[in-house]
Amino acid sequence: MLFSIGVAFTNADQKNILPNPQEITDLENSIKCALFIRDNPEYKSKAISLLASLLKPLNDTLMYFKKIKNKLEAGVEPSNIPQYYFDDLYRSARTLSRIVPEVSRSLNCTALGYPTSRGLIPSRILEKIDSLITLVGMLTNPGAFSREQLYNYTLTGHNITSSLVDYFMRLKVDYEGYMNDVVKSAQRELESLQIRFIGLDNFVRLFNDPRFYNALYKTLLFVVTSVALKMGVGVILAIFYSSDLVIGRKALRALLIIPWAMPFLLSAVTWKFLFQANGQLGRLFGLNMNTDQWDAFLVYNLFETWLAYPFVMTITQGALRGIPKDVIEASYIDGASVFTRFRKVVLPMIKKPVSLAAVLTTGASLQAFLVPLVLNGAGPIGDVCAPGIGCRAGYMNEMLIVFGYYRITIDREYGYAASIYLIVLAIILAYVAIYFKFLKKSR
Repeated sequence: MLFSIGVAFTNADQKNILPNPQEITDLENSIKCALFIRDNPEYKSKAISLLASLLKPLNDTLMYFKKIKNKLEAGVEPSNIPQYYFDDLYRSARTLSRIVPEVSRSLNCTALGYPTSRGLIPSRILEKIDSLITLVGMLTNPGAFSREQLYNYTLTGHNITSSLVDYFMRLKVDYEGYMNDVVKSAQRELESLQIRFIGLDNFVRLFNDPRFYNALYKTLLFVVTSVALKMGVGVILAIFYSSDLVIGRKALRALLIIPWAMPFLLSAVTWKFLFQANGQLGRLFGLNMNTDQWDAFLVYNLFETWLAYPFVMTITQGALRGIPKDVIEASYIDGASVFTRFRKVVLPMIKKPVSLAAVLTTGASLQAFLVPLVLNGAGPIGDVCAPGIGCRAGYMNEMLIVFGYYRITIDREYGYAASIYLIVLAIILAYVAIYFKFLKKSR
């Protein structure tokens, strides 16, 4: 419990809630390696020398690409471009392929005693070099291409080579600055893998999220409507089937508690099938849960009533059995009507157990989760707006519990979701406190 409360005040998300220990080790070793190579004069001198050796064939390659590109832009056909341009280009690429492994070895952290899967030279740069060497190998026979094809290949090679020259020139000229950037980047990633205390940031964000206000509104509205339906249907059925005038009332009562005994998923799948736009009841009443939020909200209420009225009915029947028959008979002799007997005699005598049932069903409705989630995922999706806050795309029938659930399963924001559930907990505690206060007064 304390852990869950604490998470609400942190930046817990998918990355840092259960970080991969190997990833943390890789980042720590990458930082140590970059600092060692930056501060060791011997390695610095060696690395800069190798970078100068690497830049020579890169600049040559860029120069030959420029020459070929200029010829093609001048309208020269591939067969009329001097072959030695392509031969020199190929020799530069071969030299490049020989020097690159030496540079990689000199900047290999694992070889320096800092094992890590992260290289000081990013894999995208090494992949660019490989693609450049492959491209140059294709151009050894320029006559096999049309002028347009050769120009496209040449332009691609020119752009790749130009970006590589810029990258390695920066590494050579600002060697310490490059290593500092590597350290800062790894430190930022390492910090993102660590849970940090962020105070009330999650709550500030929550109270500026229109989806939260929509979820709060739909939850409170659902409590009002569903509890009224559940209690009304349950109490009416209990009174009706308590009458001796109803033939076979025991068998009928047994049938009426079937929804209580059925597995939830079986009931949910049945209701979802029946109230789909093309389902029997969906077509009959013109309902579409997938496009109209209020159609879906109506089905939620009906389904919740189906699930809970047996409980209310059972509680009420138990209370009715406790009413002495002579009290009812006395009121009948006194000339009280059916409505008066119910209001003045029956209702006061069953008020406490019915109130308890209302309290329990209200608590269940405050935590509504499976009903909207299973029927249509708390949809439909649309713009969710809150006055003075703004609008955001979201699920239009999200209850508070569903809202928090989606922040975990979709956004993977555990700290934010925990702040939502703390709000739910506060609402439930306030509700329970009010109930006990009224209970104390009634005693």
